[in-house]
Amino acid sequence: MIVPMKKVTLLALKSEQDSALVALRSLGVMQIEQLRVGASDSAQQLKEEFDSGSRIVGELDKLFKENDGEVPAAGKRCSGAEAIESAGALLDKRDQLSGELNALSQRLKALEVWGEFDRPMLDELREKGIYVHLCAGSERQLREAEELPGVECRVIRQDSARIYFAAVSLEEQEPGTLPEIRLSAEDDPAELRSRIQERGREVGVINGRLKELFASLPAAKKRLRKLHAEWEFTTVHDSLDAHGEVVTLTGFVPEPELETLRAAARTNGWGLLVADPGPDDQVPTLLRESKFAKLISPLFQFLGISPGYHELDVSAAVLVFFTIFYGMIIGDAGYGLLFLAGTLFAMWKFRGRPAAQLPCRMMLVLSIAAIVWGVLTSNYFGTSPLPGLKIFTDPAVKDANVQAFCFILAIAQLSLGRIWQAFRDRNFRNIGKNIGWMLILWGNFFLTLKLIVWPGDFPVYMYWLYGIGLLLVIACDVNWKNMADVFQFPFNIIGSFVDVLSYIRLFAVGMAGYYIAFSFNGMASDIWKSSPWFLVFGILVAVIGHAMNLGLCILSVLVHGVRLNTLEFSNHVGLSWSGSNFKPFKNNTKSEEN
Repeated sequence: MIVPMKKVTLLALKSEQDSALVALRSLGVMQIEQLRVGASDSAQQLKEEFDSGSRIVGELDKLFKENDGEVPAAGKRCSGAEAIESAGALLDKRDQLSGELNALSQRLKALEVWGEFDRPMLDELREKGIYVHLCAGSERQLREAEELPGVECRVIRQDSARIYFAAVSLEEQEPGTLPEIRLSAEDDPAELRSRIQERGREVGVINGRLKELFASLPAAKKRLRKLHAEWEFTTVHDSLDAHGEVVTLTGFVPEPELETLRAAARTNGWGLLVADPGPDDQVPTLLRESKFAKLISPLFQFLGISPGYHELDVSAAVLVFFTIFYGMIIGDAGYGLLFLAGTLFAMWKFRGRPAAQLPCRMMLVLSIAAIVWGVLTSNYFGTSPLPGLKIFTDPAVKDANVQAFCFILAIAQLSLGRIWQAFRDRNFRNIGKNIGWMLILWGNFFLTLKLIVWPGDFPVYMYWLYGIGLLLVIACDVNWKNMADVFQFPFNIIGSFVDVLSYIRLFAVGMAGYYIAFSFNGMASDIWKSSPWFLVFGILVAVIGHAMNLGLCILSVLVHGVRLNTLEFSNHVGLSWSGSNFKPFKNNTKSEEN
């Protein structure tokens, strides 16, 4: 359920504003309505320091993970601030050296076309009257150079665009006579290689010193949390409105936490103005879900969506239908077993991390759904070694039955959305509108069955469903004073049919996954049958094919399984996913560290 919110204005004495904010932060029950971000120099400075520290700690943490999380025995332990400062200086120096390395490597690569040569020797020869010109040009330019008196040319390398050659003469040529590439004093391959090796050694030394700071990485992260808390506190402080000797702060508080705030107000001598949020207020959303419905929250977090405060919490319905969609799209008990094994391993690997347990439990449910559907349809890595449910495995009827099941899911989910919206509105006109659309959806359901699944004559009751539904929608939904609404009405009718028809994607995507797996199995079998010596190659083809198919299945879940819930179903339940999560002003760090 979506927790009801109250809009609260807190009043405190200006002389006690800092202590009031500290006490309010310790409660952690109020989200500030309008934050004045960067309103003061101190807030901007803290934000810059936090952003810089986040970049530095992120780089250090990345290097730590690349080092398999090993802390050197000679690790350097220091405070978080010192660790961030030291790591920042080292990273800046490394970036500088990396830039120099890149420039030197590019210059050396540009000189590789000339092969190996001694740059100082070219200067010595020039002093002795022997001029060696390194040139690059077309065949015509090479011929012109060869025709010059006293010039000897030797081709060094040739590619599709240019010919690289050396022109030797006992007299210095006029500028522009030869297509000469002018070399600087630093264009010495040996010297460039030496400098590249030197910079590489310096980068290695810096990486070693960065690794010594791994021991201080927890302190650096703690310092970051403190910086963020200080920045947030300063930002909230800047958001206070002064009224003489009184300051006010407005925000949103969950209704169940209101008594906690009132008790703190009595203790600290604050004043509170409590009201219901207005229609124009941007009220945050706080979901209080059952253990069952909470399983879908990792998906919402991954997608970055949340229902609006005035919308419905459809978590339980999305979980049920998304689980079924996932099972049908993956559609393979073998793949489901792989997901299950990976999930169980992740649960064991991250057993000490509470944040990882909920996503793992969600994947556990989804993996079981894929296994169940694979067993029902007798699909194990694109093969059918075991009998499944006859209605889903009999070649004569299986396709039609799976298609019918897709449309049953469509009418069940979309009807649920309309019923849900009707109960929420509790208005005669809105109830009539939603009942009308639900009857049209049922008409669409029988129409798709007769057009696609079991072709035949349309039943009489389908016309009654359309007739009554259209009358209710025309009477209760169409705004006849708005011509745009009137012209949009026929397209809405077509759209409702498309919404039902859209669920056929579950059948199509699942069938595509099966035939891709089946085809790769056939390819692998043909390779092995051609010669027993090709067994390993055949197995490799099967493994690569199934890996590709597995990736496509996961992508299909994100594209199709998510879409049916966040678009088709959401449209019929009146859900725009326009909400923002409740983020109270609270102390996220338990200890302070400099």
